[in-house]
Amino acid sequence: MKDMDKNHFESLNKCSRCGGCQAHCPIFYETGREPFVARGKIELLENLQSGKLTWNDKLADIFSMCLLCGACAENCPNGVPADKLVMMARKDLVANNGLPIIKKNVFQHLLRYNGRLNLAGKILYLYQKTGLQKLLRISRVLNLMPNDLAKIERLLPEVASGSFRKIVPFRSTVDNPRLKVAYFTGCVTNLINHNVGYSILKILKACGVEVIIPKQGCCGVPAFASGDFTTGKFLGEQNIKEFAREDVDYIIFDCASCLSTWLDYPELLESEEALKFSDKLMDVNRFLVEILDIKIECPEIGKKVTYHDPCHLKRTENGKKAPRELLSRLSPAYEYVEMGLADRCCGSAGSFNISHYRLSQKVANRKVKSIKESGAEIVTSACPSCMMQLSHALKNEKSDVVVNHLVELVAGCLQ
Repeated sequence: MKDMDKNHFESLNKCSRCGGCQAHCPIFYETGREPFVARGKIELLENLQSGKLTWNDKLADIFSMCLLCGACAENCPNGVPADKLVMMARKDLVANNGLPIIKKNVFQHLLRYNGRLNLAGKILYLYQKTGLQKLLRISRVLNLMPNDLAKIERLLPEVASGSFRKIVPFRSTVDNPRLKVAYFTGCVTNLINHNVGYSILKILKACGVEVIIPKQGCCGVPAFASGDFTTGKFLGEQNIKEFAREDVDYIIFDCASCLSTWLDYPELLESEEALKFSDKLMDVNRFLVEILDIKIECPEIGKKVTYHDPCHLKRTENGKKAPRELLSRLSPAYEYVEMGLADRCCGSAGSFNISHYRLSQKVANRKVKSIKESGAEIVTSACPSCMMQLSHALKNEKSDVVVNHLVELVAGCLQ
């Protein structure tokens, strides 16, 4: 494995094969198959590293069976970063065998170019608004397609009519601002859920914060997670270049995956420039609680709300505490109830719910059960990808529970 550096190679030797990762792996929980858990993958990686194995389709399938949720690494007594090892394995696989044709075109000919990405969003918007989507669903044409295409198509939420970043001003000014922040909107807020972006602008304006939305692209996580480090690095370097133009106090994120990727930029990009941003990167919920210490006076709505921990957020500083503190400040408008398995992966994992639809839904269904048992009318989160997955799974179960980003609830309480 030519793309595994010394540090990652040494991490392989830390695994004692105790099997403790089995208790925390959502994929192993559903399949019970040893190759799909961290211990099994590390055994295979050692054989790849020694040359006893070479990449083939079977191994590629095994290493695709990982959510990169990090639960194994978080609970490993020896501190083996199995999620990072899987990413390195995928990087090596791509270096040896290349990308599948669909991913190659999406990453290298779509994600790299904002104009093309915006055009794709416009096409999806027209697909929904012209009635073509409804026609295809009624005709059941999609049911004739392989690989659960009809079910996967229903993952698609309502797409916005255009790019959020093109609609809103580059700079949202306020008189005598207490702070200045740059806002990384991410792809989903930009092309799908504009209300999350508008909610953040509304909240920060009310708090006297000036907001700048620099030119930006995808954070790169879909490419990195699939082993396409070339595209991931290109996107990361472009984002660093654009945000370096602005002198701001913080860079805020409404997406857990985007934040996590930016925090990993120094390692992923092998960039000292990226290190300069490390102390400025912050999830918007933590920013509202710790930096602004926001106080919210809400009219009483009386709805129960629960919270889903995004995997990428819960391991950042106060990533579990800050959203819950913010929810507590919405009382009595909302009654917060903790659900079981709150920090268990929902099974989305970027494109995992597309490439492994049925398995991802098995993982999501356990989360749906916990949501229902909580008695909540609303489930909130801080990751647009998780929100889409939860919304889809809840609809499949004919549930009336509404999925919202936490900032949408906060903005709704402001007069």
